[in-house]
Amino acid sequence: MYSEPEDLGLQSLLAYGVTFRDSCFAELLPVAESIKRRAYELLAPLSRGVVVLSTCNRFEVYLDSPAPGRSEEVIRSLLKAPWRLEGEEAARHLLRVAAGLDSHIVGEDEVLGQVRDAWLEARRAGLTSELLDAVFHSAISAGARARRETRISKGVLGYPQAAVELGARALSDLDGRRVLVVGAGMAARAMLRHLCAKWRPASVIVADRNPARASEAANECPGAKAISLIDVNAIDSVDLALVAIKGGPRPELTNLRSRCKVLADISTPPASTLPDYTAREVEVFVEESARARLEEVPKVEALLEEELDRLKAFLKRKSVDRYLSQIMKVIGLIVEEEARVTAKRIAGGEDPHEAVLTALNSTVKRAFFPLLSYIREDPDSRGHLARELAKRYESMLSLRGEGYGGVPEDKA
Repeated sequence: MYSEPEDLGLQSLLAYGVTFRDSCFAELLPVAESIKRRAYELLAPLSRGVVVLSTCNRFEVYLDSPAPGRSEEVIRSLLKAPWRLEGEEAARHLLRVAAGLDSHIVGEDEVLGQVRDAWLEARRAGLTSELLDAVFHSAISAGARARRETRISKGVLGYPQAAVELGARALSDLDGRRVLVVGAGMAARAMLRHLCAKWRPASVIVADRNPARASEAANECPGAKAISLIDVNAIDSVDLALVAIKGGPRPELTNLRSRCKVLADISTPPASTLPDYTAREVEVFVEESARARLEEVPKVEALLEEELDRLKAFLKRKSVDRYLSQIMKVIGLIVEEEARVTAKRIAGGEDPHEAVLTALNSTVKRAFFPLLSYIREDPDSRGHLARELAKRYESMLSLRGEGYGGVPEDKA
């Protein structure tokens, strides 16, 4: 019995989610991991594939679901007031997420890795489908291309990172530089991560009122040394000093400006004296970066539409391949049947040449009958298929030697 292959298209793609823009998202965060496990457990039996993307800013479920009724019931039992997208809009949303256009900070880089990790996690567990693999692969490719071909992720929008960037701009580079970071809180640690992820300073010193916290923060940057705040004046001069510490002006930092080439202090109020850059200069830098990224959004959106068109074209080709594979399977069965009949004829004494010739003729006619009858049924709208096939067959025959168009056989 004929079993028609399923079309591989976006019509069965569904996306549900809750993000940082939704008022209920804060309630979800503490239990996101358990809901994720539950979603996989309940949705996998109801769909061809499922991928859950859970980050600090979003919880999204992507389904390859030809019958979404029961799946939607499960989703709404797990998530409070989730939004729903389907088909092309669901795919476009994932591409926008991967490109950083749907993030709290436009163009942020981390989400691309999170999309990739979510897909790989589901794939390794055998929970994805051919459609979801294609859609997520397209999203990852689009996100990488957006960052490569536009400036959507250029500049920084975090104050700690911006302070490091301003220091790098003033010194031309931070490779091989001596850097002091004052503070051990979240801002100081963000400075350290950004510094050591992007550059290779010759030395990094972390100073804090609490030496244990300084030591802990120093772990953000391999090879960094931790000291107490009171020992800052005992160190040799540095190229760049980065300050992010609470409590207002600190007597230990009164002479820091004279001990460094560039001083950036994002403490409010500044903890040091006469810094080159304060939180105000950093704010201006961040605003410039934000404006520059927003100017890139139309370019990224155009790029994503190109990638979406490529995805749709790919899925169409894959659907056609499925039907062609089904045709080749049927032709293979015809060949096997004709081979068995031919073997019996030869065993019964029939001339092998005649038996094989009869089998080949029968095979060709049986294999091509559906195609030829399809064209003949409506010559007005399908006649062009006959013309195109005739051209292609003529082209194929011309490559077969003197008997097929005058091209000499290869005698080697």
